[in-house]
Amino acid sequence: VMSAEVERLNRVISELLEIARPSDIKPKATDVSFLLASSLRLVQQEAETAGVRLKTDISEGLPPFALDPDRLTQALLNLYINAIQAMPTGGQLAVSAVENAAGLEITVSDSGAGIRPEEVGKIFDPYYTTKNTGTGLGLAVVQKVVEAHGGAIQVRSEPGRGTSFTITLPGNEPEEKRP
Repeated sequence: VMSAEVERLNRVISELLEIARPSDIKPKATDVSFLLASSLRLVQQEAETAGVRLKTDISEGLPPFALDPDRLTQALLNLYINAIQAMPTGGQLAVSAVENAAGLEITVSDSGAGIRPEEVGKIFDPYYTTKNTGTGLGLAVVQKVVEAHGGAIQVRSEPGRGTSFTITLPGNEPEEKRP
């Protein structure tokens, strides 16, 4: 119990620091397929314990993207953990990535309880939570990280059918335009 509580307190403090930290990122060429696979491995055990199947649909041949892999991994972990917690009786967590005209699009979807329409507009507010044990900082951190990358995040949810978060990050500059 103490170990779990220490872990929870560490998460709360880390999230508070993440909110307070300036939103500077350290972008570097990152293999998105590897980043997604690595981040999903971090929650694989938790997903299996909860009866949640992991599904990926990552476009072949995605080029490296200029992003901060540590900060983006933290944002993705927050989305994965929320998704797993939204499916207490099991379900599916799906992650997809594709390059399109807007840039890189990563979608994290779950088949969980969904978010009520009146709550969708509040979920990115710091300290807003619908969970008994949540701090309300996870999605605020996600939004901050995505916006620090010059990106946007959208949510689609149907109560009883699940939720999808789509992160759109700007595309890479062509090689000849880079300094």
